Amino acid sequence: MFWCVIAQADPTKPAAGWQAAGLSSAGAATATLPKLQLIKHTADGHVAVLDGVLVRKGQRFQQYLVLDIQQTKVIMDLNGEQLVLPLLNTAIKQYE
Repeated sequence: MFWCVIAQADPTKPAAGWQAAGLSSAGAATATLPKLQLIKHTADGHVAVLDGVLVRKGQRFQQYLVLDIQQTKVIMDLNGEQLVLPLLNTAIKQYE
């Protein structure tokens, strides 16, 4: 039996370059920020997941240095400029 899969474009996906119009040089830097997915408190302190990668305070992620991981945000440094990634979903999940 032979299956043929035809890939269709996602109708909900924004058009290519929709954010590019009107971006300044500062806006271009924020457009490539990593996505903060999770912050977890461990016995050794807070850890965060950025774009699927587990990081700790003091580690490098891509070109960023992780300065601090707090309850609801991660503070990073890029060439002397501090960047703050807020955790958008702050619901606390209890695992047993």
